[in-house]
Amino acid sequence: MSVTGHPVQFGWGGLGRRFARYWIAATLSFYGDWFTTVALVVLLYRLSGPAAPAGYMLARVVPRVLSTSIGGSLADRIPAQYVVAACALTQSVFTLSIIPSSRIHAVWAVFGAVVVTQFAGGVARPAVGALVPRIAPPHRLQRANALYSLGFSSSIAVGPALAAPLLVAKGPEACLAIDAATFIIAAILMATLRVTSISGGWSSATAGALVGLRAVSRDPLLRVVAVGWMCSAVAVTATSSVLVLIARTAGNPDWVGFLYAAVGGGSVLLGLIVFRYRPRRVTREVIVGLAILEVLSLALITLHLPLWGSMLALAVSGGTAVVWQTLGTTDLQMRSHPAFLGRVNAVVVFASSAGMFIGALLALLLVPWAGWERTQFTACGLSLVILGAGVAFGPQRAEPPD
Repeated sequence: MSVTGHPVQFGWGGLGRRFARYWIAATLSFYGDWFTTVALVVLLYRLSGPAAPAGYMLARVVPRVLSTSIGGSLADRIPAQYVVAACALTQSVFTLSIIPSSRIHAVWAVFGAVVVTQFAGGVARPAVGALVPRIAPPHRLQRANALYSLGFSSSIAVGPALAAPLLVAKGPEACLAIDAATFIIAAILMATLRVTSISGGWSSATAGALVGLRAVSRDPLLRVVAVGWMCSAVAVTATSSVLVLIARTAGNPDWVGFLYAAVGGGSVLLGLIVFRYRPRRVTREVIVGLAILEVLSLALITLHLPLWGSMLALAVSGGTAVVWQTLGTTDLQMRSHPAFLGRVNAVVVFASSAGMFIGALLALLLVPWAGWERTQFTACGLSLVILGAGVAFGPQRAEPPD
């Protein structure tokens, strides 16, 4: 298969050391995040009780909703790698601050540190996406995005597996310290990354935070990609919020690690396929169909499947998500003008963060009185409604790539 006439090969050829440095920095951060996630779910449960996991999810997603537009504008105005490096240093400092706060049982300080780190993460994320076409040639974009997705997907499978025994042996503080260290390494790698400059830079013709929103809303394919991220985030976040309850229903709450591993395993498996092959044409029907399959797989879990059935459904959901997100992200990068790619990325990140907020809020409000099954089914249904609205409302005629 090919992209713009160039063969899609298996391997690192054509990307070079710059992308390797970028990929290592991003992947280290992914793995480190899982150490903090596992540590904080346990730590906050000890400090605040059973409502802590849903509260933690809200503390994670609300700051990202508020900070993504800032990150998109910054990524287009100053070198994106410096934005990522500064945010990584901020995340490292505040992640470390959780350790003394937890020792004195200052729950408010723990949640405050989570809010600051997630705000910084929201600023960094559009810049991280904007870097890819600046360090990878156009005919290698899918490979670059697939590698990025594989790094994230492998962290889902491996990160909790590494964090869980460390948590038991050394406690939450060791996990938090490791995450802080990964942020420092990522900051150094990003700060020293050589990035191809963009001709024209920030100009009056492309000034303004809303330029990304206009670009996405007017392009049917990009609009579906953005709405697909929101659709996915609603269903996935609601599922993540009740995953320990799903494991308990399947037989044992301690099996939650197997469920996380199933998501990562399916993501890695199908990620390898999309890394190797690219269809000659990506249509919005392909994106929509795969997004629907992702959500329906999560809805199936409400039927009280056995452990293996839930693991299979989660693997299918995670795998299909990697496929459509990689294809959609690659097309987004190819269709967007480089001068406002950061702001286009910010729209997608905002959509995803907003979906995470909706999913976490549903879990927080519905689980206590409706149960996890109705909560998850409601979240899946709402996510499909959002996806349908994104398809129906807006221009239907595709415009040629910019």
